[in-house]
Amino acid sequence: MKVGILGFGNVAAATIESFLANQDLILAKARVPIELVRIATRTPSRAHGRAPVGCQIGNDPHALVDDPQLDVVIELTGNVPLGRELVLRALEQGKHVITANKALLARDGAQIMACAARAGRRVLFEGAVAVSIPIIKTLREAAAANRIASVVGILNGTSNYVLSQMSEHGADFSTALAEAQRRGYAEADPTLDINGEDAAHKITLLASLAFGVPIDFEQVRFKGISDIEREDIEFAKRLGHQVKLIAQAKRVGGGLVIGVQPTLVPNRSMLAMVGSSMNGIALQGDLLGSAFLYGSGAGGKETSSAVLADLLELANGSESNSATGAYNMGFRDAAPTDAIAEGRPESMDAFYIRLRLDDRAGTLAEVSRVLATAGISAHSLLQDAAQGSLTDLVVITHPVSEERLRHTLPQLRHAAGRDHSVVVLPVLEDCGC
Repeated sequence: MKVGILGFGNVAAATIESFLANQDLILAKARVPIELVRIATRTPSRAHGRAPVGCQIGNDPHALVDDPQLDVVIELTGNVPLGRELVLRALEQGKHVITANKALLARDGAQIMACAARAGRRVLFEGAVAVSIPIIKTLREAAAANRIASVVGILNGTSNYVLSQMSEHGADFSTALAEAQRRGYAEADPTLDINGEDAAHKITLLASLAFGVPIDFEQVRFKGISDIEREDIEFAKRLGHQVKLIAQAKRVGGGLVIGVQPTLVPNRSMLAMVGSSMNGIALQGDLLGSAFLYGSGAGGKETSSAVLADLLELANGSESNSATGAYNMGFRDAAPTDAIAEGRPESMDAFYIRLRLDDRAGTLAEVSRVLATAGISAHSLLQDAAQGSLTDLVVITHPVSEERLRHTLPQLRHAAGRDHSVVVLPVLEDCGC
């Protein structure tokens, strides 16, 4: 089996290094020989001396994809438009594809999988989500006979590191982010991590696998952590919770709720214990019950482990597995991208509400009246000591619809007083772990 690699960034370089380091082990487990025969990168000089002997190194990705000797193309460019063009071209020419490009699959997965089905080829992407956690294979294989109820996880190591630093060491957001960059947990431009989009790409893929339908990424709502304040992290701790960036996909009634947002996680949950840059994923299925997976969510060597596992799967797999395309991402060929269009069902969740109030008689009574009128009851309530003329009131509600809470927010803001903040975060109640 002859293999070409597109790109030579950190992941591609680590993949080649790991292949060479463990070549004896990998080849001993492969039913057919595996040869890395070609690399295409914008900077060929970086690959010289680091590629296998005899491997052809060039700067033309199209020439690599068009090479008739290749059986497999590993796409590690990190570029969505170019990646889409090259992946589709490789599939149309009868080549299997391995990719770690989560943004590409989240946005164009249905088109790519339909193309793979027509070509009778495989698209494998274990390296696209929580790389040291075999979550793709778990959903596609070990949990394949289950009706999955929910997938809930911490899927972005950068955000988790920042929130962990703020919780454990009292760091402010900017200091924690700078430390994440210094340690290599965050990119020079961390926007996709911090704004929640990276986690949204990943939960899109997991939802597609879990529920067997293509997910339109444009329907996935996400919010990041840049607005999280230390006060809320400290209040959460006092109430027995941690603030985490939670990605979740769950069945609610006849539809699906998929999204990413900062969330209070109770200390009893295993997700609350996922610290630093680590990832954790909780599954609930009708047969398997509850399962929890934990591991590193990023890193060149860790991603290379997932990419090489996919390569071994192809070396040991059966061509008949790809005949319908259903195996690739859990739905059959040519499924429309709007297959998820069942509306956004109403979900009942608990919420954390922090109101900064004028420290005067009657304010707490006014807040209580607003909540009672809206039919929103409090599970926990905490009022902080006055800071000058202001005081903070924190409420964790019993489950309530998001729509009802949203309609109540103007009255709460009015009760809090002019120019005072009202912070609202969901509370994760039950994810099975």
